Amino acid sequence: MELSDWLKIYEEIVKDFGFSKEDDERAAKLIHELARDKLLDSSVLEVIRGRDVAVVGGVYEGEEIREDFVISAGKSILKLNFVPNVHVTDLEEDDEILVKLSEEGCILVLHAHGDNMERIRSVVPKLQSFVATTQTLPFDKIYNFFGFTDGDRAALIAKRFGARKIILYGFDFDRAEGKKLKKLRWARKILEMEGII
Repeated sequence: MELSDWLKIYEEIVKDFGFSKEDDERAAKLIHELARDKLLDSSVLEVIRGRDVAVVGGVYEGEEIREDFVISAGKSILKLNFVPNVHVTDLEEDDEILVKLSEEGCILVLHAHGDNMERIRSVVPKLQSFVATTQTLPFDKIYNFFGFTDGDRAALIAKRFGARKIILYGFDFDRAEGKKLKKLRWARKILEMEGII
């Protein structure tokens, strides 16, 4: 998928959910302003290349993970009893969890969108470094790796940075209702388009 392809999907998502593109852009600018020198270059994610990667989603229930490289997504981190290599999130976890992950060597990928600006203001000052993402136009170390939910974004990052194999754990696109179910349907559609499922 190219950026132009993603932006068309993003426009559909904005329309479907009634999101504000302007707020998403404001959130990206906010994370950039607050982070500055803390922003990592995306090349730190090259550690993924050639690896068999486990991507752990929100309904993970402790299944054995055999892969030697793990990317966790969002609240799945609450169910892991080890530190993943990379954690992809739009900041729904407590600040302390993200600070601890960073201190223990996990690469954080923090996503800015219109609904999490307060979380950005709270978390960013407490962290030393992270990769920042947006769902709008990327700029100056604010990247767009595509993806709508933490889970599909994590899997797309694995693909973008050359994972040899991507194995999904804790992904269930039907176990939700209302708005959450609609989000999961978009996530499944995006992963199908990218050939990950």
